[in-house]
Amino acid sequence: MALQTKFVFIDTQSFVRAQLDFESRAIKAFTEACDKDELEHLMTTITVREVKEKIQSNIDEGLTSVLQFRRKAKILESSNHPVVKGFFSPFDKDVIHAGAQQAFDDFISDSKATILNLERVDTERVFELYFNRQGPFGDGKKKTEFPDAFSLMAIQAHIDHEYVYVVSQDSDLIKFCDENERFIHVDALDKVLDILNSHESERAKFVKDYLAAQDAHLRNLIEEQVNQASFYNNSTWEDADVIEHKVLEVGEIDPNIIDIDNEICAVSFEVEVEYEVRVSGPDFANGIYDKEDGRMYTFDDTIREETGTIELAVECSLNFQIIDGEFVMGDMDIYVKGIHSGIEVSVEEAPYEY
Repeated sequence: MALQTKFVFIDTQSFVRAQLDFESRAIKAFTEACDKDELEHLMTTITVREVKEKIQSNIDEGLTSVLQFRRKAKILESSNHPVVKGFFSPFDKDVIHAGAQQAFDDFISDSKATILNLERVDTERVFELYFNRQGPFGDGKKKTEFPDAFSLMAIQAHIDHEYVYVVSQDSDLIKFCDENERFIHVDALDKVLDILNSHESERAKFVKDYLAAQDAHLRNLIEEQVNQASFYNNSTWEDADVIEHKVLEVGEIDPNIIDIDNEICAVSFEVEVEYEVRVSGPDFANGIYDKEDGRMYTFDDTIREETGTIELAVECSLNFQIIDGEFVMGDMDIYVKGIHSGIEVSVEEAPYEY
């Protein structure tokens, strides 16, 4: 598919879905493409404010979790182990917030983003969309959709008769793109980069053919990394822990080339992984409640097994050479993102129907 426009708009939820990671390979490749004027990043003042608010709330939530850990693991506070000591090191909340916001500001600067205000927005047009239940307004006409509407109208005023890629998985924004042909919906930034790099047809075709041939091997590598990750149970079943986990199936792989040159290719994709877990915890169902103590006493443990799915982002780096006009593949490194801190499951002592 040929690149239809240089303009790219990324919605707030896409940044959140990417875990607000402005150091990811996809983001870095995007900023490099913008720096070379291969792409043009459009933002609105609304999106900037929304992302900053998301960063603020995520940092607050993370710091709260650190403090909760410190309270629960107070017995470790005097440990001299360097890793353990790190959890109890003092931190300045304001400095952490400033650092996180600076990463976003750097991304805006590095991508040479054009930040659009609302001066050219046709307010009458926004309300026309609202009352006619057109995208980005759904059937419920939620007022929370107004920021999206104003952002889209600001972009429409800026691009004039050009086209723009809208990176989003929001159903209301997708609906707007379906109703406005100059707004081209893509579900991930990787897809835009893949379209951009596909003009390097010979190299791109070689890489994609190689990955297709290595599909089973890729799935095995993903399965191996997920099986080696830690799983933990986060449910109302108190003190229940994951004692065993395994991958049942790795879903379809649809790789996107996010950066490519004469020697290295960076690829990313999302994949669905089906897993099975065994969780062991107190047998509250057969416990005894002591009214005087106001607590439940248990005398044994019970085990539950459940299956579930998780969607994971994967980054892949491939090295290749061109020898006597032929492509020769070298090393391939694969990294499953977001699993180093553990994979959360929610298994209750009894099924919901119970």
